[in-house]
Amino acid sequence: MASTETATLEQAKAGRAEGLWAPALTALGGELAPDAERTVAHVRRLLDEEGCHGVAIFGTTGEATSFSVAERKALLEAVLEAGIAPARLMVGTGCCALSDSIELTRHAAGLGCKRVLMLPPFYYKGVSDEGLHASYAEVIERTGDAKLEVYLYHFPRLSAVPITHGLVERLLAAYPETIKGIKDSSGDPEGCAHFIARFPDLAIFPGTESIMLDMLERGAAGCISASANVNGPAIRRVWDAWKDGREDRQELQDEITATRLVLQANPMIPTLKQILAHRLGDSAWLGVRPPLTPLSGEQATALETELSRLGFDLQAA
Repeated sequence: MASTETATLEQAKAGRAEGLWAPALTALGGELAPDAERTVAHVRRLLDEEGCHGVAIFGTTGEATSFSVAERKALLEAVLEAGIAPARLMVGTGCCALSDSIELTRHAAGLGCKRVLMLPPFYYKGVSDEGLHASYAEVIERTGDAKLEVYLYHFPRLSAVPITHGLVERLLAAYPETIKGIKDSSGDPEGCAHFIARFPDLAIFPGTESIMLDMLERGAAGCISASANVNGPAIRRVWDAWKDGREDRQELQDEITATRLVLQANPMIPTLKQILAHRLGDSAWLGVRPPLTPLSGEQATALETELSRLGFDLQAA
C-alpha cells in the first residue's frame, strides 16, 4: 500500500470520519440483483484512484431502500472479502423496520464496520423526537458494540422525517460516545451551518459539494456527495486546497458547483450511472432498480452536451 493510502487508512482508524466520502453506486446484474464484482471494482476505484477518503455503502445513491436485508448483507461481505478496509467504509443501516435496522447494524459492526449511516424510520410522518430517540436507542442498545459510530442521516426531502436539533441533543446526552456525526442532505446551507455551530464536536457532512468550501470554512468535517462517483478528483482538489489554505480554492469550488448543477438537472442516480457506463464502456452500469428508470436517449445526449460545454472529461474524472 502506498504511503498516502497508509496515512489515509490510519487517519480513518484514529478518529471521526472526515474528508471526501462517496456514497457508492450499486451495479446491477441479472434479475436486477446487486452485481458484487462490478460494485467492488467501483469501490476500489473510488478509494484508490478517485481521491475519496472513504465510501458509504448503501446510501441513497446506492439505492439502499430498494434492496433487501439479505442483499445488503451479501454485498457488504463481498466488499470486505475483496480486501477493502472496514475503516474506510460507512454502512447505511437505517430502515423502516426496527428489526431490519438492528440486523444490518449488528452485521456491519460484527464485520468490523463500526461506522454506520442511519436514516430515521421514515414511513410514519409527523412522529415525535421521543419516538425517533426510542428507535435509535433500540438499535444502539441491541447492537451492543461499544465501538459503534452512528452518523445520523438528515434527508427531509426524501424521508420527510427530519433530524432536529432536539433529537441530536437527546441522543448525545444518552450516547455521547456513539453519536459521531450527521450527513445533512437537506441542501440548505443555513441549516447545515446551524448543525455545525450547534454541534461543533460532531462530524457534519453536507450532502452536496456545491456548498462544500463554505461549510468546511465553518467547521464541517468534509462532504458525502453522490457526485464523487464520477467527479471525485475535482471535489478532492477543493478539500486539498482548503486544507492547504490555497488561494485558488474558491475557483476550484466554482468548477465543481457548475458540474453539480448539470448532474442534478435529471434524476441523480441514473445520471451518474449513465456517465459511469460511458466512461467504462460497460452498459451494465445503466441498470437501476424500479421504480427508478434509466435516462432517456434525449436526456443522455443533453447531459453529454452540457458536460462537454464545461470541459468535463467523460472518459476520466
